[in-house]
Amino acid sequence: MDNRKVLAFLMVFVAAVSWAGSGMAAQEFFRITDCDAMRLTNIRMILAGLLLMPLAWMKGGLQRSWKVLKERPGLWMDIGIYAVGGILLMQYTYFQGISIGNAAATTVICYTCPAMVICYDSVHQRRWPRPAEIMSVLLAIGGIFLMVTGGDLDSLSVPLACVAWSLVSAVFFSFSAIYPKHLLLELDQVFLLSVGMLFGGICSFLLVPEIDWSIFFRPEVFGLVAYIILGGTALAFLLFNAGLFYLTPEEATVTGAAEPAAAVILSSVIFGTVFGYVELLGIAMVLGAILLPLVESRKDRTASRKKHAVG
Repeated sequence: MDNRKVLAFLMVFVAAVSWAGSGMAAQEFFRITDCDAMRLTNIRMILAGLLLMPLAWMKGGLQRSWKVLKERPGLWMDIGIYAVGGILLMQYTYFQGISIGNAAATTVICYTCPAMVICYDSVHQRRWPRPAEIMSVLLAIGGIFLMVTGGDLDSLSVPLACVAWSLVSAVFFSFSAIYPKHLLLELDQVFLLSVGMLFGGICSFLLVPEIDWSIFFRPEVFGLVAYIILGGTALAFLLFNAGLFYLTPEEATVTGAAEPAAAVILSSVIFGTVFGYVELLGIAMVLGAILLPLVESRKDRTASRKKHAVG
């Protein structure tokens, strides 16, 4: 493995840890304030969107995308749908889950989205899922069950409301992975994310019209909010995309398991969260659900290349 690939893996891993860290920062923010999830979502999306826009301009994506939108103004409607359904609601429900439960549980449950995408693709393409896909869905369901119940049906390790909000966030997470594919063929990725965050943040004013940002500049929370916006959003996104330049799709997907794993570790280190053996087994099953389709896909690609080579 050359040095560039090692550096790329490091970049993507740091990005995943940064995203997980933003969940930890949000958990602490909700603990020491009475601010609700929508208000935190509002400032995160607007300021992160503003920070990413200059990057889109520097790499030429702003100019290219603007030209496309002038020629095809109908794409603005699709951007609006992505901004609200794919970013705003995903971020809001994620923070809402954290505010009720904790960042580790919310993050792990949100990463059942690959299993949801598998179900969607099977219905959309009118095909039976492959054995590995079925196993992935079962692992995700079983993992959540063990993590939430701890193996005891008479008590819950995670508040039911947290589970519900986290699963809803996973639905919107899945939507954000499926819906904008046609937009990414036409528009720059950084531009799309920046505009999506700005538009979604502005729309959040309609849901909470009287948003007082002064709470975010209090000394006890300013560092947390700054990290959520800078480290957990803008910097993480930049590192992730820089790393992807040197990685194959398979290698990049492996890192999908890094964020929930990092969330569990950080939660234990920072908040002293204790996970029993059953909960840890459930977490491992969810991570397996993320990685299993990747392993199967890689096997299929390897077999296909060998077949073509022989042919």
